Amino acid sequence: MEEEQETIKSITEKVARISSEFERDNSDLKRKYFVWNIETFNSFASRVRGYRGTFGTGYPFYALDTRLEGTIPVIQEQIRYNRQLVKDGQVIAPRIWQCQSCLRRNYDDMPDLKKVCKPCPNIPNNLKPRKIINRLPDMDMWMVCDSLAIERAQAELSRILDENSMCTSDVDPLATIRDISEITQMLRDKKIPPIFLPIDCHIIEYSRLKSLIERAPDEILEAKKLDTNPFLPIQPRSYRKTWQSDDEAYNFIYDFLSAFTSFGFEPDLQRALDISRKRVATENTPEELFEALMKSATEANARRFDTPELEDIFKKKVEEWSKLEIPEQETKKEENGVSIGE
Repeated sequence: MEEEQETIKSITEKVARISSEFERDNSDLKRKYFVWNIETFNSFASRVRGYRGTFGTGYPFYALDTRLEGTIPVIQEQIRYNRQLVKDGQVIAPRIWQCQSCLRRNYDDMPDLKKVCKPCPNIPNNLKPRKIINRLPDMDMWMVCDSLAIERAQAELSRILDENSMCTSDVDPLATIRDISEITQMLRDKKIPPIFLPIDCHIIEYSRLKSLIERAPDEILEAKKLDTNPFLPIQPRSYRKTWQSDDEAYNFIYDFLSAFTSFGFEPDLQRALDISRKRVATENTPEELFEALMKSATEANARRFDTPELEDIFKKKVEEWSKLEIPEQETKKEENGVSIGE
């Protein structure tokens, strides 16, 4: 049976309500649900030829400790962001949300949610499908692979994810809204949902990631010295409807400081990460690093870190970095500009 046609008012209110309910749930059951999603993705990625580890960024990684433990704080900025969607929808509330019928008719032939949606004149940009589903939770997971295996790894990883119903929100935006509603309801009923959260999946070359990790401490120091915003661009291949490079690079410094959580890294890569973390924690105060994090963040992410609990979690991580045990000879190699493990 065909779904009821959504108005602008009904779709914005529905998505805002679902997202805010999910955000307000800070139960340990929700944390365990996140961990299940993360561990399952890591298991899938480890089957891909050329796999060299995975890492997570964004939410919930900046809200949990390095062992994925702790109480997830309620981030009021997300709720404010959701309320803004409702306000945006109220401006043209009586109108039908034409994207719903358009997606049903045309989505199989659309390349992604940008090439056709972005120039469409029928709906304001802030109410188009990608802007709507951006309010809903997903997880940013990255696979590290051999530098010469990107194309093969993309094909293998997307096949495994598709076969196991772990999808990006771009694959079926309308289904994403239904799934997050069901996930939120099941968590409220104290049940672990059998549905995966949408996955925001990226692939990056081992050599590129290792270089960024090794350069991060110097970039943070230089930015502090010059009073500029620390910035290292990272532009991976991202799985939307298909694999593509995003239009704009991410700032690796923000991810490195705020949430970077590694899984199954090869010893050389993990060692490089530990050395860089030890350096930034001993060459800067926690307050200076938090300032660097805020300078490297987008405006929206900076508002999220106005949450006092997030700042506390961040400073505890920095304290852990300062206590990392690094073999003396490896530290000297790094200081002399010799790549670890080479």
